[in-house]
Amino acid sequence: MNVKNYTRQNFVIRMIFFLTYAAGAAWLSYFNLFLRQYIGLTDGQIGIISAVQQINTLLLLPFWGMIADRFGRKKILALNMILVIILFYGFIFQDTFISVLAFTYLFTLFYSPIVSLVDSIALDYIEQTGKSSYGSIRLWASIGWAVSSIITGYFVRPEKIYLIFPIASSILLLNWLILKLIYHPLKFIKNLQSLKMKHVGEIILKDKRLAIILIIMFFYGIFSAPIHLFINVYYAEIGAAYYHVGYAYAIQALSEVPFFFFGKKIIKWTGSRRIIVFTMLITSLRMFAYGIIANPWIAISIGIIHGISLALFLVAFISYVHQFIPPQWRATGQSFVYAFYFGGGMAFGNLWTGFVADHIGMSGAMIVEATLTLVLVLITLFVFGTIRRISDRIEMKFNDSNKSVTCQQKNGQNRHE
Repeated sequence: MNVKNYTRQNFVIRMIFFLTYAAGAAWLSYFNLFLRQYIGLTDGQIGIISAVQQINTLLLLPFWGMIADRFGRKKILALNMILVIILFYGFIFQDTFISVLAFTYLFTLFYSPIVSLVDSIALDYIEQTGKSSYGSIRLWASIGWAVSSIITGYFVRPEKIYLIFPIASSILLLNWLILKLIYHPLKFIKNLQSLKMKHVGEIILKDKRLAIILIIMFFYGIFSAPIHLFINVYYAEIGAAYYHVGYAYAIQALSEVPFFFFGKKIIKWTGSRRIIVFTMLITSLRMFAYGIIANPWIAISIGIIHGISLALFLVAFISYVHQFIPPQWRATGQSFVYAFYFGGGMAFGNLWTGFVADHIGMSGAMIVEATLTLVLVLITLFVFGTIRRISDRIEMKFNDSNKSVTCQQKNGQNRHE
């Protein structure tokens, strides 16, 4: 593949990212509002449906990864896209909690691997050409989400909110055409290490410090759930229009970009532990603010710190976790981070948030989650202090052991002489 082809494929992959996330924003930004206002579900029922989405994704990704490795990423991605394009319209015909729950399960069987496979084709391209970086490509995902959430917010109305599904389906259809007709994967594929269950035990059980850190990650996922997809319910509660929701998600998406680009430099300057505690504290204060604010525009402006709550936190946590994982299993370790935070943590977080919101409303839920996050910050400070002391003792024993070995070698050499 010559330089011209490399450049064209780079552009095509960026367009695939843009359209994939634009399609996702068109329906995910308003899906909870569709369930609440169009079908009439409670916040608790919405929380259950959101949890099913994430748990199903977590369980299915390894399966779809193996299928994609066997038959090719492009082929499986195209297949899933066309099935999702058709299935989008099925949501319009659901009218009860049970039917929506069942259909959501069916839908996520095929929707769940799309983002992961799009990531894979980008990482394959970067690894095999060295022509770009993941951050520069991932930027187009944030732009796609921002543009789509704003435009969709101006198109839909309460009585026609079901239009989010035809809009998302149309965007994904355009993406499918680009994937099928213009995208051409590179001719060679390197063997990328996959997640194996035996690695799970070897990594976590070998170092209890990592297990404790991942538990913190899990609970942060639970307590921070209201600032992600569930936040659209909060905006509806404070009287926001759909275009407000669009702007809110756009600002949140764009605020992530600088931290994905410069996060590593910030961590190198400050240290990952300080950044983790700082981002969790900011998230707590942010939710406290949401809990006492009733003006949509002020709430939207607070969303500009979403990049700190999510992007900077993830970059710092991944950096910190990698200290406890062998280099050959770094990809597996990163999978742990996303599994504990996005998979397990947010799945239970949506259940918990829906339950709390049913009893005290979303503003009240924000204050409850903010308080719990603040408690988690204090626990995290204690845990980091304990881990640092344990690490210092391990390092001292290691250094003493090395000195002992060195002395024995010198004595052996002296006797030999």
